[in-house]
Amino acid sequence: MSEKKKDGERFEDQLAKLEDIVARLEDESVGLEEALGLFENGMDLAKKCRGRLEEVEQRVSQLLESDAEVVIADNEDEDAE
Repeated sequence: MSEKKKDGERFEDQLAKLEDIVARLEDESVGLEEALGLFENGMDLAKKCRGRLEEVEQRVSQLLESDAEVVIADNEDEDAE
């Protein structure tokens, strides 16, 4: 599975950008308008990261459920013998 999203950025790259934005927002020399723009960009990145994490979590859950079904089926086969 590709780590890239439709917008071409990896999750890790988006997270690094978000961390940079947070660091810049913590800098007291950033003006109000720049801070607002950074905040908006940060919120957008946070939304994308959260969405990607939810997608991955869902996929992991599906894989675990699928694996559990295989284990149950294997155990039923062994019990039948």
